Amino acid sequence: MSRAGSPRWRMRPLRRGARPAVARQSGSTLIEVLVSLLLFGVAIIALLRTLGIALKDAGDVEYRAVAATVADAVIGRMWVDPGNLASYAGANVAVPELPNGTRTVTVNGTVVTVTVNWQPPGAAWSRQHTVVATLATN
Repeated sequence: MSRAGSPRWRMRPLRRGARPAVARQSGSTLIEVLVSLLLFGVAIIALLRTLGIALKDAGDVEYRAVAATVADAVIGRMWVDPGNLASYAGANVAVPELPNGTRTVTVNGTVVTVTVNWQPPGAAWSRQHTVVATLATN
């Protein structure tokens, strides 16, 4: 039944009322595209939220590093002047390097506690960094 140039198979005519497979699936492609756009949008929103939190935390880390430096500087000055430890004691001394920053130093014998408080802009509560050191005398 094979003639030169004619195909070996024959296309069957469509039944009455039947639609081709392409026509039956044309709406599903649109739904797949909409679902993928929805998932992509949710992923972008999650990424932006994570980025915002990271930026906020970076500011907190910077303030904490400044507070640690301030506390270490006070302890360093006390370390080289152990005879005058009591003169370094003070409460709520202003720390201009930090927003609303204050420093409290307590001395109990050779044990020194330095507490630095600050409140970042827009934060509901203040932050605190405390360093306790024992200063040995010669």
